[in-house]
Amino acid sequence: MKVNSLYREAHLVVAALRIIEYRNQSPPCLEDVAQMLSVSAEEVLRVCRKLKSMGIIETVEKSGETRLFITDHLRIEDIEDRPEQSSISEELEKFHRQKQSERKTIDELKAGQEQKRKKVQEEIERKLKDRMSKKGDDT
Repeated sequence: MKVNSLYREAHLVVAALRIIEYRNQSPPCLEDVAQMLSVSAEEVLRVCRKLKSMGIIETVEKSGETRLFITDHLRIEDIEDRPEQSSISEELEKFHRQKQSERKTIDELKAGQEQKRKKVQEEIERKLKDRMSKKGDDT
């Protein structure tokens, strides 16, 4: 499903369940819903597992197929209508933030090292000038 929002996917799956149940006069199986929505059975199964954990639908596995039943469609309204992010996306975002933080720390350390180097170089130049001026005074 290209909807990318659990709220919208839930509405689509529940609507498909109702239509198929009306047409066939029996509870639909997972494959029927996938066919109606033109998506893979795995994608429908992913959404159905989430809906089952929320108490929106119930599944019954019998003789190698999974039948789906609507239990409480009103719970769909409890789902936020926002784009769903995969855990991979979240991990990538976390990784990028961590790398940015590390780069900032490294840049700060480099700036500190550069300042130290400049101070040491200025000190060496000052001492060298002092020695040169003392040698010039001694002659």
